[in-house]
Amino acid sequence: MMENLGGKYKSYLYDLHDNSAVNLFVNNILSDMDSLLTSRQLTALHDVLQNAINTYSISSDERLYEDIDYKELNETLLNQFIEDKRLEGLSEKSLAQYQSLIPFVFNFIGKGADSITADDIRLFFDWRVQEKNVSMATLDNYRRYLNSFYNYCVANGLLYKNPLLKIERMKKQKKIKKVFSPEDLIYLRESIDNLRDRAIFELLLSSGMRVGELCALNHKDLNMKDCTVIVHGKGNKEREVFFNELARISIHRYLESRHDDNPALFVSFNAPFNRLGVSGVEGRIRDLGKKAGVGRVHPHMFRSSFATSLIRKGVDINQVKELLGHVNIETTQMYIVDDNDEIQYNHKRYVN
Repeated sequence: MMENLGGKYKSYLYDLHDNSAVNLFVNNILSDMDSLLTSRQLTALHDVLQNAINTYSISSDERLYEDIDYKELNETLLNQFIEDKRLEGLSEKSLAQYQSLIPFVFNFIGKGADSITADDIRLFFDWRVQEKNVSMATLDNYRRYLNSFYNYCVANGLLYKNPLLKIERMKKQKKIKKVFSPEDLIYLRESIDNLRDRAIFELLLSSGMRVGELCALNHKDLNMKDCTVIVHGKGNKEREVFFNELARISIHRYLESRHDDNPALFVSFNAPFNRLGVSGVEGRIRDLGKKAGVGRVHPHMFRSSFATSLIRKGVDINQVKELLGHVNIETTQMYIVDDNDEIQYNHKRYVN
């Protein structure tokens, strides 16, 4: 540590107060800056820190919350974090994940959020792997949720530091997302026996929207002339979505067949013609897959097929990201496949 310090400089820089917390605080800073600064610059930094220490005090255990039970502290911080995230428009489903996963980690470690270290979190991860055999994807979910919580607390002055900064992303085994083959689409289309399900099928397939976004649509939201619609995605964020001519014709025919006054784009078959929910669409898609003989089918396969098709055809991944409404490009990159299906696809495309 601090190899470029020698003689009087090294002994001088370590000669601080008797307070061990002060020594640890200053020496950690000097160590982190050692590779970036010369000995003279390190000495100047030391003097600045020393003057600051003479003005302010540092508690021996480096905690902001001395007189609060750690369980009370964790609950208070988490509640404030959750309320702010709710105001930002985060879905109740995501908020429930935060409220479940973060306390689970804190209770295992048995410390206040202000004193948890990176080693504490690594110990929790090791326990989950060794005792519970959880996947890397699950561990990375813990890391992401904790990192979001700590980033919020540090940014708002509630905690000093984020221990997750020392923990890298988990390397997850790449899962091959199942997509529809051209044959699957033929069999599925042939199995549809009503106008509503036909419109749902074509809209999901050509737009890549989430099933929840589809269920929230009203028929007045669609611009049938331009084949566009504004949807409200995760976090209530708006984005423009496009659909093709086949979807437009299917939607038009379905709406022409309806005789109810429900503003929802898709409704149940029978009175009182309620808005179709996510579980209803999932059930219809699942039944359609069975009827077509193509195996287990779920709505997200339409989104996967949409994204994979665009990437295969050379659409820039950043444009695909915007069409899907992803926040991070890493999420979109999951649709870049390099499996045997991709090899076979390219063989058919370029050889046949």
